[in-house]
Amino acid sequence: MDLKTHPNDPESSLHSFWQAINILITKPHVVNKRLWGCTVLHKFVYTTSTSTWDSDLKKIKIQNIPNTSQFLTNLTEKLKLLNFDEVDAVIEIIIVELLPKSYDEKHAYQMICLNKNKNSATFIDITPTEFKQILCPTFPYTFCKENDIILRSSDTESKSYMWLKETVLPQVIKWSNELINDNAKTFCNESLALVSNDKYYSKYNDLKLKYGKNLVEIWPECTDPAKFVYEDIAIATYLLLLWEEYGSQTFVDVGCGNGLLVYILTMEGHFGLGVDVRKRKIWDMYPNNIKLKESTVTPSNIHEFSDADWIIGNHSDELTPWIPVISAISSYKSKFFLLPCCAYNFDGSKYRRQDSSKSQYMEYLEYIKNLCDYCGFETHIDRLKIPSTKRICLIGKTRRYKEHEHGEYCSLVNNLLEKEIGVSNSHLDNDSVKTRDPVERVRNCTQIDKDISEEIIMCIAKYLLEDCSKQLTWSIGRKTELKNLIQLIPSDKLKVLKSECGGLQTLLKNNHHIFKVERGFVQLRHPRTVEELQNNFKSKNNNRIRIKARKCWFFNNHPQGCPLDSTVCSFLHEYM
Repeated sequence: MDLKTHPNDPESSLHSFWQAINILITKPHVVNKRLWGCTVLHKFVYTTSTSTWDSDLKKIKIQNIPNTSQFLTNLTEKLKLLNFDEVDAVIEIIIVELLPKSYDEKHAYQMICLNKNKNSATFIDITPTEFKQILCPTFPYTFCKENDIILRSSDTESKSYMWLKETVLPQVIKWSNELINDNAKTFCNESLALVSNDKYYSKYNDLKLKYGKNLVEIWPECTDPAKFVYEDIAIATYLLLLWEEYGSQTFVDVGCGNGLLVYILTMEGHFGLGVDVRKRKIWDMYPNNIKLKESTVTPSNIHEFSDADWIIGNHSDELTPWIPVISAISSYKSKFFLLPCCAYNFDGSKYRRQDSSKSQYMEYLEYIKNLCDYCGFETHIDRLKIPSTKRICLIGKTRRYKEHEHGEYCSLVNNLLEKEIGVSNSHLDNDSVKTRDPVERVRNCTQIDKDISEEIIMCIAKYLLEDCSKQLTWSIGRKTELKNLIQLIPSDKLKVLKSECGGLQTLLKNNHHIFKVERGFVQLRHPRTVEELQNNFKSKNNNRIRIKARKCWFFNNHPQGCPLDSTVCSFLHEYM
């Protein structure tokens, strides 16, 4: 059966269709959430002109996994295949191994046949039947480029077919439209380009089993362990593979945060130091061989942390532009790994974009890339597989100049610093750069003066409760948009709120026993009974329940008082 889509853009080219198919082949995990990625095992071309080639191929199953040599021999004998690079073929055949996101699941294998004469790409499952794989459809399916992009399949009823129809096909069309005239060129569109995909997949899962579960269980920080632990394991995996050609390496992680990256790299046989402006709770849980130092990294002491093979900047914020500079002036052999996140200038001020046609993130990446090039590095760019949306890294392994020219490039870096912050490397002082305060400022509206917060709360409540006293039954008051409430707050009080993260919304959510804030709307919350509170906490397996520990706000402030009897209200009915 053929399935047609909505018409493509009239200018959609055949070239963009094949580019979209290439993305589907090399990055199947983008549309298939069961996958971590894939490995292209072999590429061949088919030159036999018989019309039965496609039906013959659909009957083939790979046998001697993981060694595919016998399968390929049989395929060659049957279809007279030649090496991919030897001829300009009509039919290209690609064998891929699909890698599951769950490490203990069976792998799947696909054979993809690209027919350039028919403008079609056929995907055939060649996984052994006994594997009972669940990573891809078990039936053959084809994407064709005619006037539109068409999906063809003999199966039109299964869930797999509906997934192809509703998820994969629209994505192929989207890619094809975006790639018209090569408009989709990006700063970096390849993932893990500098390391082996196969090695990364195995190494990451090995480290995940070795460190992940235990670290998540003992995580003492208030941050999400699932995100931070597995993200740092992924970054450590990448660095370990990157360093394989060098042997044991020394490193300094500038702005190391929780120190987890330092811990993993050290435990895996490298020697390094982590430096951060604030010590974290988890530091005390690491073994004695993990070197972490609480210190404010400033221009005047930056040389103390530069005597290493690698300078690491993992989400290093204000120090991001300094990472290639530290590496450049350290020694000719110094290298760096930089994963930019928040955008900062040399002086610690926030970076402001200059080109509104680009996102701040992309423009900042270009700025840092140009900076790395200026410092004399052959700058490599790669995209990591991590949970963070800021996953593009820059790597300086080699220089663009000879070792005897190192002094000249150091002079260029000094000139750059004079231009950016007014002083050279030899005259840097702490006043030249705005560094982060060692004591992290709490900005969640909990530090606002109590009188100010109570005044704002009563201002909002009064507005929500207008005319409630005229109601015959207890009224919860009106529901309104958050933006309408901002206008009610006196300008001096509003200024105090704006200095806090979250502002009014955070303040109201902090008082969730009074207000309910959902999807931009605010309303008073109905008081809860002791039974409701107990059931709610019980369902969440939370034993830290506090009942009748505070005075009831509604009893004291609602025009109609609290609607609950004092025996069942979860708050105290006492006057404030």
